[in-house]
Amino acid sequence: MNQTEHCARTSPPEPLTSGAPCRTGKAGALVLALVLLAACHKTSGTGIIATVGDQKISKEELVRTISAMKLPSKVPASVPSDVLNRLIDRALINQEAEREGLATEPSISRKIRNSRERILRQALIQKKVDSQVHVTDADVKTYYDQHKNEIKQPGFVVVRQLILPDMKTAQAVAKTLRKSHGFGKAIHRYNGGPVGKIFEGTVPPQFAKYFFGLPAGKVTGPLALKDGVHYFKIDKVERGKLLSFDEARSGISQFLTSQQKQERYQAFLNSLRAKTKIAIDQKGLGEVMGAATTASTGADPGSK
Repeated sequence: MNQTEHCARTSPPEPLTSGAPCRTGKAGALVLALVLLAACHKTSGTGIIATVGDQKISKEELVRTISAMKLPSKVPASVPSDVLNRLIDRALINQEAEREGLATEPSISRKIRNSRERILRQALIQKKVDSQVHVTDADVKTYYDQHKNEIKQPGFVVVRQLILPDMKTAQAVAKTLRKSHGFGKAIHRYNGGPVGKIFEGTVPPQFAKYFFGLPAGKVTGPLALKDGVHYFKIDKVERGKLLSFDEARSGISQFLTSQQKQERYQAFLNSLRAKTKIAIDQKGLGEVMGAATTASTGADPGSK
């Protein structure tokens, strides 16, 4: 095969990536290399395996693409040829998009610029922030020892709710709700149903009294909300418990890692601000802020 030819397509198009899990060791790499060498009968000595117009596709790019697909170690002999054809198709589409001048269209140009900037930001943060974060086992143990009485698995309650149209109705049915099956009958007659699990710390303090510190079977309410007057029945209570070090280790490590990243990220931003001159048009900012306030309140900017 010369540099202007490519291997014949042997199967329908497939994506260049695959979600198939595998574990490829040295044996798998060897099999893949042998299959790759056998894919085409002839190759040039330049490392270029195909040429599409003025674009060259190297053996290294082909091998790297196949490796990224995470295929099983024993792959069909046709795989390198199929993947090469996908690379050729991709090059053809890219070249045609360039010829059409799509990259210069404002909306597409903006997307390209935004994508480039996003990739650069991510790379810089990885280099200057994420790669500098190191949470050790000693860090995790120290944190646990200092907070062992606070690190707990939160308790939860399993709750049903009854929704009534008004307070008068709520007061009328209140006594029946504590009778056997009374709550369920009221739900069937009016409105409501299972709320599911409610965990400690997930509701505002003013509502916590309706759910926590109560025994199973307790009916609480009435609570007037926008959609009606609510009663709640606590069907199950699961108390929280303190976690052992082994139970808490993973969560503490994630927390400390996130904390370090945030601290380093802010310090990095501060260093950039310290060495860069930043000028803000306060008048222009004030106009934008005023417009935003007007829009949020619905006021007419011309009215007095």
